[in-house]
Amino acid sequence: SNGRLFYAGKILHDHHPYGLLTVEKIITKSSNIGTAKVGMRLGAPRLYQYIRDFGFGSQTGINLPGEVAGIVHPLKKWSKLSISRVPMGHEVAGTPLQIVMMMSAIANDGRLMQPRVIDRLEDEKGRLVLKYPVKLVRQSISATTAKQVTKALKTVAAQGGTAHRAELDFYTVAGKTGTAQKAGRGGYIPGKYYASFVGFLPADKPELCILVAVDVPQGDYYGGLVAAPIFKAIAGRAASYLGIVPDKKPDELAIRRTRTSDRR
Repeated sequence: SNGRLFYAGKILHDHHPYGLLTVEKIITKSSNIGTAKVGMRLGAPRLYQYIRDFGFGSQTGINLPGEVAGIVHPLKKWSKLSISRVPMGHEVAGTPLQIVMMMSAIANDGRLMQPRVIDRLEDEKGRLVLKYPVKLVRQSISATTAKQVTKALKTVAAQGGTAHRAELDFYTVAGKTGTAQKAGRGGYIPGKYYASFVGFLPADKPELCILVAVDVPQGDYYGGLVAAPIFKAIAGRAASYLGIVPDKKPDELAIRRTRTSDRR
């Protein structure tokens, strides 16, 4: 739509005037308009159900006090405009844990798992005392769909994606940026943002999922500019510390660095 979509009496803007985009490119470029059009094709009932199936609007069941469910309005409270705004994150609110659960479900072949604070208890000799069970909440999406989404998410943290600054040398990252304008009682607050990036690695054999969120960043406020570089610093060291086997070959790194040097 070349950066402008008129719907339900309002204009929805993209950051850049894109033409035709595939669904994968909509994710790569974080197109508001593309996301809205996907939501429209799904329809409000199916979109709402997917939101709930990923755990938004419900407590996760983690054994910590003070958890909130976030905000997901029932369909009867949606306006004509909602179907074009909810897909890009307006009118909803999720907790950091819910966002990590959603991304982990994609990494886990569509299976949404209940989070645990403790995996097991051992005595002073390392003997197992108590094992907390793994609990499946539901199959949010099919394994096939999860793999297709992962393929698209890998393009986000690569050259040409909104989070190319999250790209790691030794691990393939799949993830998504978030740039949310903060809301107050009278509506959205000018100049106040919440920038984030959530990703998992290695993308095709995931072992680690990390969310980085920056509340009211100063200067740049896009998730790809603010949160993605922090993710890169944390994820690289964490993966090394945990002994996660790299999924990128040294020769691939050399070729990519050579190409980058040639462009400079």
